[in-house]
Amino acid sequence: MTGTQRLTWIVDGTIGPRSLFIVGPAGTSLQTAFNWPSEWERSWSGAGKRYAHREADVAISNTIEAGLGALWGEDPRYIPSGRRGIGPRARYAIKTAFLAQRRDGRLAPAWGRYAGNVVNNLIENAWLPPSATTPAQTITRSVLGLLSRLGGNAWEEFWPDVRRHLRR
Repeated sequence: MTGTQRLTWIVDGTIGPRSLFIVGPAGTSLQTAFNWPSEWERSWSGAGKRYAHREADVAISNTIEAGLGALWGEDPRYIPSGRRGIGPRARYAIKTAFLAQRRDGRLAPAWGRYAGNVVNNLIENAWLPPSATTPAQTITRSVLGLLSRLGGNAWEEFWPDVRRHLRR
């Protein structure tokens, strides 16, 4: 992966159409529905804060992941499995939430992803309200970050097939 490809991955993941118009609003809606953090209330203002928080979250996390991943030879992108069958493809999507492809093509722990996720959540504690900055909340956000990667992987793996079936 070249430096330009890494930069493109960061920018697309942060301000690309899918991030801005699908994932961002969906996450903002869920957090507003559950009123998290509660200090921001269920209001347009609260939704705006949640959306801005999510954008900062993705920008910081992706930048750290891509930067450290470059040092360690990790590719942060999701690379489709090329496998057949729902089970093998789903297992691959789950596995690659925690593993990244290296320069030699093997899968190994995604250290850049882990660092980006944890450091990002520590940085966020500087602007989140107190109820969201406890150690338990910070750990929960980190775990949810990895789980959201799993969801994104499943989307990347299966959406092309779903789209193809919908176009018939």
